[in-house]
Amino acid sequence: MNLLAKAEPTYLKLADGEDYEIPVLNLTTLANIEKTMGFGLARLQTKMIEETATTLRLTIYALLHETNPKLSLEEVGELVTFDVMKDVSEVLSKVLSIAM
Repeated sequence: MNLLAKAEPTYLKLADGEDYEIPVLNLTTLANIEKTMGFGLARLQTKMIEETATTLRLTIYALLHETNPKLSLEEVGELVTFDVMKDVSEVLSKVLSIAM
């Protein structure tokens, strides 16, 4: 699935059983994600190696923040349990593929 080519958002089911909208990834969305994270997507892979949990939570927060601005960083961390990690990893792999 190419998220950049998709004209509609995708959804991610998190630990509370709710579906959270992941925005369509376009240039504006990617720039907003970089701003929220505080570093460029080109550094994402390195940051994932150096600070895995912190960077993982921040990246998911940045994605969700676009369509769910009321969620806090801590709330996102609590919503990402090992039960939903497979789905989260699939979404992150799409973002990482764009960053490379």
